[in-house]
Amino acid sequence: MNTHKNLIRVDIFSDIICPWCYIGWKRIDAAAKMHKHVTLDIAWRAFLLNPTMPETGMDRQAYVQAKFGQAGAAFYDRISNVGQQVGINFNFSAITRTPDSKPAHVLIKAAGKNGHDIKIKMMADYFEHGIDISTPEYQNMIITDYHISSDLIDLARTKVQADLEEASMMDIHGVPYIIIDQRWSVSGAHPPHAFLPLFDAALNAKLDTFDT
Repeated sequence: MNTHKNLIRVDIFSDIICPWCYIGWKRIDAAAKMHKHVTLDIAWRAFLLNPTMPETGMDRQAYVQAKFGQAGAAFYDRISNVGQQVGINFNFSAITRTPDSKPAHVLIKAAGKNGHDIKIKMMADYFEHGIDISTPEYQNMIITDYHISSDLIDLARTKVQADLEEASMMDIHGVPYIIIDQRWSVSGAHPPHAFLPLFDAALNAKLDTFDT
């Protein structure tokens, strides 16, 4: 099989500040390595866990208390344990603010082919180093390092809004929400082996297409 036949599109609705989305990415990337015969064409789709979050964000402790109450510590301990299994060193204690992630989504869209690298960088910066990805300083650093023009940013705002509207129409309430080859949907950060039969199905469908 040639490279084109091995290429599978994977749409991932996710939020940068969703820890399960970070885990989900690690797992689907591991699945591709396990399979060995697929190349993933990742399309990151915007989703907001907190669509009403103020532009200035929210104090982290207040956010956790409001969302999870006393169960917050146990919730994040579990995530940290799962993260260790996939190579993520979650450092929730370093996070002081829960940001409005919409501007970050815009930069990821605006960066084009560099969007994937920015997405992974932002998740690592936020979850492993406690960096506020919404500050002007951080945003300007991304803009400068990846040579993102204001015209591209304006266009990206429209694309992000389109993603959010599509997620609403699809009735997506939890992320990561993963779509394989625009045919099969998986909700949640499933273990790598769960994706292997979907990769096989996508490759077989491509073979049928090439053979006809």
